Amino acid sequence: MSSKYEVGKKYFRDVKTSLLSLHKTFYFMKKIYIVLTLSICIILLQSGVRSVNYSSVPPAGYTGATGSYCVNCHSSFSLNSGGGGVTVTGLVATGYIPANLYPLTIKIDHGAADRKKWGFSMKAVDASGNSVGTFRSTNTNAKRNTNDQGELSHFQAVSTLGGANTYTYNNLTWEAPATALGPITFYYVGNAANGLNGNQFDYIYSGSQTFGPQPIELKAFKAVTDNNTVILKWQTVSEINSNYFDIERSDDGQFFFSIGRLNASGNSSQSVSYSFTDTKLSSNNGSQIFYRLKLVDKDGAIKYSNHLSVKPIITGTSIIKVYPTVIRKNETVTVELVNDKSKTLSVDVMDEAGRKIQQLYATIGVGKSSVYFTPKVDNFKGLLFVRFSTTNFQQTTTLVLQ
Repeated sequence: MSSKYEVGKKYFRDVKTSLLSLHKTFYFMKKIYIVLTLSICIILLQSGVRSVNYSSVPPAGYTGATGSYCVNCHSSFSLNSGGGGVTVTGLVATGYIPANLYPLTIKIDHGAADRKKWGFSMKAVDASGNSVGTFRSTNTNAKRNTNDQGELSHFQAVSTLGGANTYTYNNLTWEAPATALGPITFYYVGNAANGLNGNQFDYIYSGSQTFGPQPIELKAFKAVTDNNTVILKWQTVSEINSNYFDIERSDDGQFFFSIGRLNASGNSSQSVSYSFTDTKLSSNNGSQIFYRLKLVDKDGAIKYSNHLSVKPIITGTSIIKVYPTVIRKNETVTVELVNDKSKTLSVDVMDEAGRKIQQLYATIGVGKSSVYFTPKVDNFKGLLFVRFSTTNFQQTTTLVLQ
């Protein structure tokens, strides 16, 4: 009896020990499960926080200016592989003017209308890689990057919840540096994201543009009338590899033609003054004249000045046109002229030896006038000289008699 009792007691003791051991095992497994769960949550939370932060303000240094792009983080696809691209408009192909403001837009395109969030970054650097100029923005979703003030980036990246294949950030501005610094390169990237707040399955596009300072920056351009001439005066603030100025004139403000050329100084960081006098105004009849400057640098780049318009003051008498100058016997010649007041015009027709063979008179009024005459010659062929004269005016033209 005693033996059976001891056996039973031992059996229950072993069972108790086994149950305690099993309880401890479950207890430790539970702790491990809790720790693993907490760790996973922390990792996910950190990942989510990082994605939100980058959606708000992207990390700096991934515009391509240093050779690094956003594919360093958004690594699912290679750079520029989504069938789209990124473009910046507002940069002046002919070059920048120091201290000028340039309104910009950045447009991100994608090959399919499935993108739900859009981000960007851009930077302007000189030949040494230093940030130049100043970015500004009145767009609430774009501002200077808090991680690098030399970059302009998205701020709270814009969402297109239904999915889209393009988005444009407007109301962006770049102010050029106060002095010409040589070539400047704009680097920019666009992120066509899937909107899942992660860094996977987003497409990154990149681009760049390089341009130098405009060869000539004008400070002033004006026209002054003086008797029967127009004096053009202008100043440059600075010149870089400037070649020459082509002075152009127009009688209607639409079609311009060259009336002269002046060499530019070439390179100057100081103001340089120029002037040109237009003395050939008779063909304009005393009406409005338009002028502009064509600025050309040594690389062939061209820039035009603003237009000026003046009404020259005509004094005395000016011959506008005599036609035809090749005539037959008994053919009438027309003389167009402009005059400041009424007076008598003397017309003297002479042969090649200077002998006067005809003289006539005509009264001309104020402004534009026309006078007609027919040379009275017999059997004569060759050159005729016609002298027009009034008080304080004389001009001679040549006719060919066939």
